[in-house]
Amino acid sequence: MTEADNTATQREPAAEQMLDDRGTGTREGLEFLKRLRDGGFDADNEKFALALGRPLEEIEAWMDGSQPPDDDIIMKARGIAQQRGVSSE
Repeated sequence: MTEADNTATQREPAAEQMLDDRGTGTREGLEFLKRLRDGGFDADNEKFALALGRPLEEIEAWMDGSQPPDDDIIMKARGIAQQRGVSSE
């Protein structure tokens, strides 16, 4: 196995990391965050960043897929989604 193959293999488990006790994986977490941003914050990254208390750059990295969300943000986003009437499923 080449070093590039080994690096790609090492990244795969992180992509499927569970983010909460509901078994939400990274992919599902990102889809949920996008749905919440779009439905609860007029698809505006700045508004979403302010509501989550995270830097705009971090929100943009989630949205473009270059950085995965963490478990804390998924839990916080679930609460915000409930308040704003956006499905977390």
